[in-house]
Amino acid sequence: MAIPWKEEDPKLPDNYGMALRRLCNTEKRLLKSPEIAEAYSKNIIQYLEKGYIRKIDPAEEKPSRKWYLPHFPVVRPDRATTKTRIVFDASAKCNGISLNDVIHQGPKLQRDLNDVLLRFRRRPVALICDIAEMYLRIEVAPEDRSCQRFLWRSMDQQKEPEEFQFNRAVFGVVPISCPVCLSISY
Repeated sequence: MAIPWKEEDPKLPDNYGMALRRLCNTEKRLLKSPEIAEAYSKNIIQYLEKGYIRKIDPAEEKPSRKWYLPHFPVVRPDRATTKTRIVFDASAKCNGISLNDVIHQGPKLQRDLNDVLLRFRRRPVALICDIAEMYLRIEVAPEDRSCQRFLWRSMDQQKEPEEFQFNRAVFGVVPISCPVCLSISY
């Protein structure tokens, strides 16, 4: 999937400094809770192992267009499965511009709640499902991946952050951030 840019060659400011400040804030929050920090680090390691992200080699040629996504944890202790989730903030602004500002928004895919409830009453069978890591199943076009970078240093504030880049769609980037509600009836 290619990112649907509003302009052919959008001018994105260098937001490395903003992303670094946000990383420092995230690390401060994580250092207050070692169990959340461990779960957060494990999530990033899993993304790497599954091929959703890749580490950028510092010797690699610098792309003409890039954007760093700040990230932070969302903790839901009441959840049985994913208690700590990483949220990538494509709405974060640098010099008044965010990644979401320069991308066309996708269609609203969520069905009207009244329609969904009526369908449940009209049909004898209804199926619902939750697709694990649904957005991470969508591959992003190679030329757009440099706009889905992020910084991470495995909670070691003494070392320089490493750059990572998503190969897959990131939940929170506007074209795919609309929730999908599917109901299938027989």
